[in-house]
Amino acid sequence: MVVGALLVSILGTGCLKNNNNDVTPLPELTGNFKGSYYILKRRTNGTGFDTAKKIPVSLRLKADSGYTLRTDSTLVHANSNGNFAYDYSYIKFTDKTYSDTSKRKHLVDIYAYYYDGTKFQIARGSNPDTTRWVYNLTKTAN
Repeated sequence: MVVGALLVSILGTGCLKNNNNDVTPLPELTGNFKGSYYILKRRTNGTGFDTAKKIPVSLRLKADSGYTLRTDSTLVHANSNGNFAYDYSYIKFTDKTYSDTSKRKHLVDIYAYYYDGTKFQIARGSNPDTTRWVYNLTKTAN
């Protein structure tokens, strides 16, 4: 009898409305950003990475029209534009200008990201872990 009452009370509390407001909403990733794109190569001696390339980039994100990345250093990184989607940890870019035969880097595929409302960092690595691609950006406007 006690077990039955305990089971009914446990099941009954599961049906109650949860007013837990501790869920952190996704940050709104929109606006204009400026900063640098880095290619990092694993050191052959020791640990860590060295900066192989660093170029200036600007990125515009709009929920209704997608993203546009621009750079003057188009020999290393192509201008890119397309759609993006994100969750709490990852952001995916679908570049309309990308092709598998491209020799230049495009902002395409899935990256880990960090965003605090001002600082926006996007990064991914290669497999095996010999190269990392990092975008270190700061929000300049909405």
